[in-house]
Amino acid sequence: MFLPSKIEKIRILIPKKYYDNTITLLGELGFLQIETLEADSKKMLADYKELDYDRINKYYQRIKSLEGNLISQKTRNIKLKDLRQVFHEADKIKIYDEVNTLKKEEDLINAKINDDLSVLKIVHKIDDFKKDLKILNGNRIESFIMTKKKDNPLIKSVKDNVECECIELEKAFIITIEKHNREKIANLANKLEVGLIKVPELNGTVHELEETKNRKMHEEKEKLADLNKKIEKLSKKYYGIVAVLKEYLDVEIKKASVIPKVGSTHYTAVIEGWIEKKKIKTITEELDKISEGHYILENIKTNEEPPTKMENPVSFKLYEFFIKFYSIPKSSEIDPTIFFGIAFPIFFGLMVGDAGYGATFLILSIWLVHRIKNPPKKSHIPRKLAKFVKTIISKNSLVMIMKAIMPGSVIAVGLGVIFNEYFGFALPYTPLFDVTKRVSTLLLISGWIGVAMVSFGFILGALNAVYNKKIKKAIGRIGWLLVAWGIVIVGLAVLHKESIGLSNLEAVVSYVAIVLGIILVLRSEGTQSLMEIPSVISHILSYTRLVGILLASVILAQVINLIFVSSLHGSIPIIIAGCVVLVFGQLFNIVIALFEGGIQGARLIYVEFFSKFFEGNGNIFKPFKIERKSTGNVYVKNKEL
Repeated sequence: MFLPSKIEKIRILIPKKYYDNTITLLGELGFLQIETLEADSKKMLADYKELDYDRINKYYQRIKSLEGNLISQKTRNIKLKDLRQVFHEADKIKIYDEVNTLKKEEDLINAKINDDLSVLKIVHKIDDFKKDLKILNGNRIESFIMTKKKDNPLIKSVKDNVECECIELEKAFIITIEKHNREKIANLANKLEVGLIKVPELNGTVHELEETKNRKMHEEKEKLADLNKKIEKLSKKYYGIVAVLKEYLDVEIKKASVIPKVGSTHYTAVIEGWIEKKKIKTITEELDKISEGHYILENIKTNEEPPTKMENPVSFKLYEFFIKFYSIPKSSEIDPTIFFGIAFPIFFGLMVGDAGYGATFLILSIWLVHRIKNPPKKSHIPRKLAKFVKTIISKNSLVMIMKAIMPGSVIAVGLGVIFNEYFGFALPYTPLFDVTKRVSTLLLISGWIGVAMVSFGFILGALNAVYNKKIKKAIGRIGWLLVAWGIVIVGLAVLHKESIGLSNLEAVVSYVAIVLGIILVLRSEGTQSLMEIPSVISHILSYTRLVGILLASVILAQVINLIFVSSLHGSIPIIIAGCVVLVFGQLFNIVIALFEGGIQGARLIYVEFFSKFFEGNGNIFKPFKIERKSTGNVYVKNKEL
């Protein structure tokens, strides 16, 4: 739980006749991250070359294209014995040319409909123009449409700089110019950021064109409906087998992708890769079944850093997102996911410290997660805002962040009740803890949180080093722990105005701890490491920002509320102004509380805590895996393996 899954490197030697079955089994199990053969193995083995990849790819491209052109239907689980049967079934399908022809006709019809729609969209802007549209274009002239707005700076500018004819209509202007002035009007439009629409060469009035285009579109849509019926008929007959063939060939293409990593002799294939230690027994049992015991599986001793397979309880899984965002842990070091999952909600809730804000964040998080997973047919969120959000964060990342904020929001609600803070207002009861009156107590609490986090970080660093048999590094972490506590004891004595001379036993103990710690650090990390002493102090004090952000949020909310309450005694304009201050001020404070609580909460963990024990820079474990929907697994029946 606190360490990634134990990963080992293995080598599988299997007779060539079982190679295909073995690769299929490995893909269905999804246990082995197949690697290129080690240098020693490569010297003795040749590349494995027995698969007709070109033929597989040729059939795959044909089947994939056919599936894309057919209409999706329900498929049933169909068993296919081998590639020979797949090729045979693919050759029996005689509709490739027919479907391609139908799709080309469909694309042509859709293109015609789109052309007609674009013409109708243009003429709709000038539907009160009564003359024949052919007069708008000629050998020497061309026309443009500009949509009417309150301010039309282009019209005056064009009239002043370009010889033209301008017709004002109800919805738009038609500007007719000589063709040699095209560049001038384009430059003016770009300069003034005004859109111009080129009038295509058309014959007839707007009314005549609308009738003609609508009639043609109706005819084209009837043709399109006939084509869709033909495609649907073919889809009902062939889609099932086509989907199965595509999935089978998908698997074969994926299996072929590992061939460059496999070695062989005249009779034997050799596969190497990483696997979780606890899965070796299962893979051994399965290999024994498909090869009738004709295989060898051996462990490879290597100095390579294994890939990382993070293992955390389900309730903490979502916090793996934040660890991966920072850095993936090495396979041999402590996985800090659980520590992040415990500390982050507490820090976030403490920095928000308001029941109203906490409830707002909780409701917002639940709503966003539900909306992303169940998007509405039509969104009322401004398109530009939605596009901006998508450029900075993916939907999946946003879901993870919102889910991570939920526990912190609940803690914020609980602390808000204790502090009697509801959007900065107080309900008629005495708070269990008054934030503004007990600042010194809060600072002391935050200081002790800092001491606890930094100390725990050094302890984890020492444990991590011992686990990896780096005793010298472990001694250095213990040295820093002694230095940190020595400084803390002296600091507390100063705060309490106690003597820090040799007469004070606690002071003497702290000096001994500091000196002993420095000696251990020097022995393990060298003299340059002493430059980190100020960092240790600053990291402990950095946790006081928990209180600083809490106080800033609470006091700002109270100031906003005070302005609002004071405005209620004034005139109507003053009351309106007070309401505006209340609404926008609270919205501003909510946004600040969300971002400050989230960013600073994560920062305190990433910088002040992780730096004591976490190295990162690991590689994620990516086993070779085959996923099926239509064809069904060949060897692995139990999905829980």
